[in-house]
Amino acid sequence: MVLRKVFPAMYTLSEDTPACSRNATLYLLRCIFLMGVRQPPARFFIVYCLWSFALNLSSTFYQPIGFLTGYISHLSEFSPGEFLTSLQVAFNAWSCSTKVLIVWALVKHFDEANNILDEMDKRITQPSERFRVHRAVSISNRIFFFFMAVYMVYATNTFLTAIMMGRPPYQNYYPYLDWRSSSWHLGLQSGLEYFAMAGACFQDVCVDCYPVNFVLVLRAHMAIFADRLRQLGKDPDESHEKRYEQLVQCIQDHKTILRFVDCLRPVISGTIFVQFLVVGLVLGFTLINIVLFANLGSAIAALSFMAAVLLETTPFCILCNYLTDDCYNLANALFQSNWIDGEQRYKKTLMYFLQKLQQPITFMAMNVFPISVGTNISVTKFSFSVFTLVKQMNIAEKLSKVDETDVLT
Repeated sequence: MVLRKVFPAMYTLSEDTPACSRNATLYLLRCIFLMGVRQPPARFFIVYCLWSFALNLSSTFYQPIGFLTGYISHLSEFSPGEFLTSLQVAFNAWSCSTKVLIVWALVKHFDEANNILDEMDKRITQPSERFRVHRAVSISNRIFFFFMAVYMVYATNTFLTAIMMGRPPYQNYYPYLDWRSSSWHLGLQSGLEYFAMAGACFQDVCVDCYPVNFVLVLRAHMAIFADRLRQLGKDPDESHEKRYEQLVQCIQDHKTILRFVDCLRPVISGTIFVQFLVVGLVLGFTLINIVLFANLGSAIAALSFMAAVLLETTPFCILCNYLTDDCYNLANALFQSNWIDGEQRYKKTLMYFLQKLQQPITFMAMNVFPISVGTNISVTKFSFSVFTLVKQMNIAEKLSKVDETDVLT
């Protein structure tokens, strides 16, 4: 299969192949390199710098400004549906630019996390353990490409719908370009907006999917670690000293897991916090647009946008809940080991270790929100509040009347 040769990390390897957990972020880190936020390679220094400048100038820096300037200069020319289509993306574009800057500043944490994964791989010896890691790697990469497909479908769908309607997708402001003056200007502005949005979606995939990629492979290692804890003291031929050494080694394994989590915490905390701030507002504007203003093409584009927005937080929040359960499973696994026959030193060390395992691994969004399904539901519910507010204040009807008046005049 051609796809298997081009993207081998998407497929589960055999259990005889050595474990390589860092492959779970193989395509993610390649795309982060293409974002232009890594150190330029010596061989393609100028090319990489030019690409980084073009992509980040159009998608990271100018696009949020272009949305705002477009509202200031041409607000009266927007129909209600066009304004909401632009506004819902504008908020997400501002948050995306902020998340890109956070990842840009802390991108070295990804390399450190992969180095820690290499340490965890050294402890994997059984074929079943290797297969579990291989499976997590393939699922992680498939999820990354699923994110990429959903985001790019939205950008392309919005572009094609706008072209068929004879307008640019978002009507951003570009100096010396007036898309109303000629079809050449219309095509050029539409192309610039599509490049900027496709670049932003490309960046958004990377800054939204990295927590899922890293935590999926972490959960595989925690499941392997739970089996290792469960087998402590089960060998009747082991000496007390050997049992104690294995317990100490398991404590070191747990410290390695905590180091991995602490390495990712600063990046996850910042990007998820930014997304939590805007997700409810963005979904609210999208709901208003779909229900009240959108035609068929715009509704399909808005639905794909809504799916992309929900992907930004929901999968990782679900994984955080699973991660908490995994921590409790570690404590249960240690308690199920054969500790009754251990010596006093072994039991005392195991007791302290058990207390440590009972502390769940949690992520916080800037020490304000716990990252969990409950928080995700709470911020998502805000979209219904926005929709209800607009309905009760009859804002939609007022906007429609204003639009009809502008058409008649």
